[in-house]
Amino acid sequence: MTLANTQFIDIKLLKLSDKNPRKIDRNQFAKLCDSITNDPDFLIARPVLAQRIEGEIWVYAGNQRVRAAKKLGWKQIPCIIEEDISEELIRRRIVADNVHHGAWDFDLLASEYDPVELLSYGMLENDLHLDLGSDITESDTQDTDNDKCPECGQKLKKGKQK
Repeated sequence: MTLANTQFIDIKLLKLSDKNPRKIDRNQFAKLCDSITNDPDFLIARPVLAQRIEGEIWVYAGNQRVRAAKKLGWKQIPCIIEEDISEELIRRRIVADNVHHGAWDFDLLASEYDPVELLSYGMLENDLHLDLGSDITESDTQDTDNDKCPECGQKLKKGKQK
């Protein structure tokens, strides 16, 4: 195994893959830009993955990060550039870079984080199946489709954090 070196590459030199299966909406893109602005070292710690093909540098993992850095006016972005890696390895890494393994500990999230904070970090509203307390108002007890988990259909508990 060879350790890859991170290099800061001029964003203008990077070609973005048209095979990137991950799409984000405007809100998620804005959150990504905020994340990079508020913690640029995290982007440096998680460099873009690229492959050099016939003299061009093609990004295969980190397309959205490149777009966000470009929008923020960054001139360079941290990259790991590889040569002669297999298409199968690239395909595996593209998906692995965008798949989140494991499950959230919702009790820990509810006790340690504010939901607004989690949303600002990039979580989506439907990711937050949290019991935020027992201060449930009468209007919160109305049984609507919005009160149900979109994945399992189970009724969600609503309330205010104490």
